[in-house]
Amino acid sequence: MTTTLEAPTTASKPTKPEKNGAPPIELSIVHTQEPTSIPPPAMPATTTPDLFEKAICLAVSLRKPGNRRKLSASLVDVDADKDLISAQKILLSCEHLKTIAHYDGEIRRYLYTRCLPSLFKEGVYLVPLGMVEEVEEKLNAFADKRKQLAKAFLEAYPSLIEEAQKRLRAAFNPGDYPSSERMEANFRMEWRYIAFSVPGTLKTVSHEMFRKEQEKAERQWAEALDEVRSLLRTHLSELVQHLVDRLSGNDKNAKPKVFKNTLVTNMSEFLETFDARNLTDDTELASVVKRAKELLSGVDAQTLRTSAALRASLHQGFSNLKGTLDTLKWREREVARIAKSGKSPAPFPEPTQEGEKEEDDGSIW
Repeated sequence: MTTTLEAPTTASKPTKPEKNGAPPIELSIVHTQEPTSIPPPAMPATTTPDLFEKAICLAVSLRKPGNRRKLSASLVDVDADKDLISAQKILLSCEHLKTIAHYDGEIRRYLYTRCLPSLFKEGVYLVPLGMVEEVEEKLNAFADKRKQLAKAFLEAYPSLIEEAQKRLRAAFNPGDYPSSERMEANFRMEWRYIAFSVPGTLKTVSHEMFRKEQEKAERQWAEALDEVRSLLRTHLSELVQHLVDRLSGNDKNAKPKVFKNTLVTNMSEFLETFDARNLTDDTELASVVKRAKELLSGVDAQTLRTSAALRASLHQGFSNLKGTLDTLKWREREVARIAKSGKSPAPFPEPTQEGEKEEDDGSIW
């Protein structure tokens, strides 16, 4: 006898509504004599070829000079075996390089909000085709600003070297400081679009090698699809959790919690770009996004600061959405557990009201 995980029919015993008001996603255990089959509920139908029709890979490289060097052991005065001691020196003490590093972080954060993971090396992203023009325009703007920041550093470079010589004293080494021309070449921002596929020329060498590489590529992109769906669900869960937390009344000092503009703008940005980034056709998450848009329509941070009634209403609405997202997360884990172990599904843990302690029942929650 095998066990499958299904959504219940109308004759199934109804699940109790969740305490936080989230729409219940019911599970029923159906015993059959058919071969083992545990289909994930409502999983996306997107396949690898579909993915390539909806997105393209983007490789982004951000380069800047390093600002640390290993300190000569002769300059390290410690009562220890110097083979076991490693010390570094900072070449230049300046805000210019820190500003560029911070700006690179801003570039990566932008790509994180517009693109999706590719399962390739760091710096390679999946860009939905509907967002390629926007991303390209933004990257050009980023590159122009980055050149300006590098130029400001290079103008100050000679005086920074003089200051370093005074401060490093015996640890100063002129060889650590290349010419301004060479230093300028160390600042690079490059990007290119890449199409990944099994080389057709491989088939002329060996049909068997081509087949194996094709199967490997299909497995990798199947994993990419799972990663894309999981990332979007996780990202929205984090945004909703943060919003619920900030709307939950006062802080530990009984003072109203601070509402930054990003509390609303980060959520709005996710909701606005979701349709283009939903490469896996995740209809369940799309339903949550639709409701979140309705709740947040016409809302800004300033209104939240001044309206207690609005804060209470949004807190209830997004708490309900959190319950729905938690249910989706649990079900996804349960499907994976069953697929791996072949065991029966565990009962869905009933969520608790905010502030109510949840007992450990030994479930996978």
